[in-house]
Amino acid sequence: MKKIVALLTAVLMVLGCATGLAENTKHERIYVVTSADGTIESITDSVRLENAGGLDEITDQSILADIQGTGSGETFTSDGNTLTWKAGGKDITYLGTSDKAPALLPAVKLTLDGEEISFADLKDKTGDAVLTVSYQQQEALPILAVTVLPLPGEGITGLQVENAAVLSEMGRQVLVGWGVPGVDEKLNLPASFTASFHADHAALDWMMTFASAEPIRKGQGMIGSRLDFDPRAELQDVTALLTALQNGTPLPDVTGKAKDLPDKVNQLNISLQVLNTGAQMLAEGAASLNTGLKELSANSEALNTGADAVFAAILETANKQLAASGLAEAGIQVPELTAGNYADILGALVTKLEGATGTAAGRKAHDTLQGLLDQLNEVNSFVTGLKTYTAGVDRAAAGSGEISAGAAALHDNGTDALQAAILAAEKAAAGKLLPVLTGDAAALLDEYSRMAGQETGYDLHGEGWETDALYVIRTDLQ
Repeated sequence: MKKIVALLTAVLMVLGCATGLAENTKHERIYVVTSADGTIESITDSVRLENAGGLDEITDQSILADIQGTGSGETFTSDGNTLTWKAGGKDITYLGTSDKAPALLPAVKLTLDGEEISFADLKDKTGDAVLTVSYQQQEALPILAVTVLPLPGEGITGLQVENAAVLSEMGRQVLVGWGVPGVDEKLNLPASFTASFHADHAALDWMMTFASAEPIRKGQGMIGSRLDFDPRAELQDVTALLTALQNGTPLPDVTGKAKDLPDKVNQLNISLQVLNTGAQMLAEGAASLNTGLKELSANSEALNTGADAVFAAILETANKQLAASGLAEAGIQVPELTAGNYADILGALVTKLEGATGTAAGRKAHDTLQGLLDQLNEVNSFVTGLKTYTAGVDRAAAGSGEISAGAAALHDNGTDALQAAILAAEKAAAGKLLPVLTGDAAALLDEYSRMAGQETGYDLHGEGWETDALYVIRTDLQ
């Protein structure tokens, strides 16, 4: 138990009352004893004047009564609230009492089965208990407070806590709760803690609270010393940028840390627009190509039918000419020619007549049939080529339809949707961040600024002296 209390005390002392400051510092340890209802029984302030400047004489200001030096024979003279110490270059330590209200007091509330009850009566009762410890202040000053409550070895079961933890040491349990009262409510920092448990004649005797504004104040000072920019100006710049994004208006020029953000966002949005416009042009071109190819494809059947009709007419004329040529009287029989057999029939006859070219009639017959074969081959090549062309047009028309649909989908469901989604995401992100900046961040900056000028000591202090204070408050619960 002593180890836990000593550890917590040491932590707050290190955080809140660190020595080694450049200025002369007045360190205060304000020991307060209160009853469960908050009545103050006594206040004792233990003061150490850290004589960093090695002064022979220290002038201090104090409201304390019954001041007694606790060092090696320090002496002082007083004039009202002014104390003049013979320091001889050393630190000065002394004690004094006061009736001034502390900067913070723990307030304890205990209920059993929903009814408020005293800690003395709890020892004789059984039921579901709720313990609430809050921190009351005379003036809203951000303070870190830690309360230690030793738990009995029996009589408490089913313990549940909020803003607190249960520590164990040597078989004993200690409830440690905390709060940061005095800060803006927007920061959502706890100002109290609770413990719920089933009580069976439970005895809770005392608790100890350690409180100091120094961890927060020193944190504020450390942050301020490391910042190379004005946080409030940066907040205003980012708020203006996010407001423009949310409203879809041109981004304003800013000069702080966010100065490059407008250009980057504008470049992104311009690139998205160029991409979307290109996809739209592609979709329109693909649609025009598909329309033209469909028109060509629509004439394919007529072209093929016409070519077949021309070829049939030429074959009919060729058959009539062959019938009137006198080849039959010369003993050369020529079957009726068709698109499917003309090449075989005429080819065979030309080959057969090659042996009869020695006579004028044979040569004439050979040349006539060869000429007819050549003419029909040319017509056939034209018809076949035309059909190949129209078939290609038909396939291209079908393919262009898929290309047109794909290009349209690329634009409608792709680049257009991408651009709209990113713009919507920019607006949505801005909409989510703006309340944080104008709420939590602004409140944090307000607290940051407020802490910079606040006094955190309990007692008065001399001109040119820094001060810090640690409150050690014992609350007797019985």
